[in-house]
Amino acid sequence: MDVVSSQEGGVFFFYSYRGTGKTYVWKTLCYTVRKMGEIVLPVASSGIASLLLPRGRTAHSRFGIPLNVTENSTCAGIRPGSDLADLLIKTKLIIWDEAPMMHKYCSKHLIEILPVVPKGTRQDIVFATVNSSYLWDSCKVLTLTRNMRLQSGSSKSSADELREFSEWILSVGDGKAGGPNDGEAVIEVAKDILIDPGLDPISAIVDSTYPNLHDHLGS
Repeated sequence: MDVVSSQEGGVFFFYSYRGTGKTYVWKTLCYTVRKMGEIVLPVASSGIASLLLPRGRTAHSRFGIPLNVTENSTCAGIRPGSDLADLLIKTKLIIWDEAPMMHKYCSKHLIEILPVVPKGTRQDIVFATVNSSYLWDSCKVLTLTRNMRLQSGSSKSSADELREFSEWILSVGDGKAGGPNDGEAVIEVAKDILIDPGLDPISAIVDSTYPNLHDHLGS
């Protein structure tokens, strides 16, 4: 907020995991800056994530980023004098959720799920991430570490179970699960979070996600 108010400009990266309050932060920033009469452009790397942002859109849709981005790609809609160019000039804040999912060239045009590099090696994928971009040197990393879902009024057993699961997810994301490794490891997944595929894996996933779906159709 100090950077927005002083118009100095800056790049910030939020490093956190599920349940620590990222979406709450995005919404608070959006409402606060918009209440000041300023423009905020909240975007996300996926359509699902964009639905969680106030008037959010995908980064590709908002900025006209080509689907097959290269070092020499340009955003088709951002031309001098265009409506989008004028909008960006007046914008006080851009919030980009799931930024590590995008190739680093996408953010370059405007100023850890990993990006998809077709048939790329591990080295190709790492090189394509946002923290391999020259912009990363100007980025201030902020962290959210407290799982806010554990602060709710759930029972102690539920809180302990959620804490254990959150710590496990974090260890997987940090590459610590499975013991010391060189990038490849065998990770044991608890049976209580696995879905028995049976003879029809797709139906098993649907039934687990939407229990008794047929009973609620048309209601």
